[in-house]
Amino acid sequence: MILASPNGWRLALGLAAALVLALAAGRLWEAGRRAGAAPLLAEAAALRAAAARSALEAEGARGQLARAEAAARAALRLETETRARIGALNRLEDADAPLDPDRLLELRRADRGLCDAAPGLACRPAAADAPAGGDGAVRGLRPAAERDPGRP
Repeated sequence: MILASPNGWRLALGLAAALVLALAAGRLWEAGRRAGAAPLLAEAAALRAAAARSALEAEGARGQLARAEAAARAALRLETETRARIGALNRLEDADAPLDPDRLLELRRADRGLCDAAPGLACRPAAADAPAGGDGAVRGLRPAAERDPGRP
């Protein structure tokens, strides 16, 4: 057999040494591959975290946009309804008649209460209300003595 010859032992020892070297080289190559992959794995994890963060931000932006659109639609409905009601009230036959002072005071208190209940609203007297003594949406009218009763 091969081991019986003097060169056989050398050949067996050479093969064993080659096998050990091949195993060591394989392990070193695998360790190097893993060490080289570590930064790539960390970068991949950071990219996954950034993608998740971006997805959450996009979801939040969609929600914010939906809420803003709903608020804008509600404001538009409120403005449309308010204009329609003011128009209807201005068309009444006694729309230009002066208010009773007690009724005017009661309306001003109600107006102030509405402004206090919704502090985000711009509740300040309009420029046209200042000379008439108004303090918000409700304004007083000039006394009837100054008006010509025959004109609308």
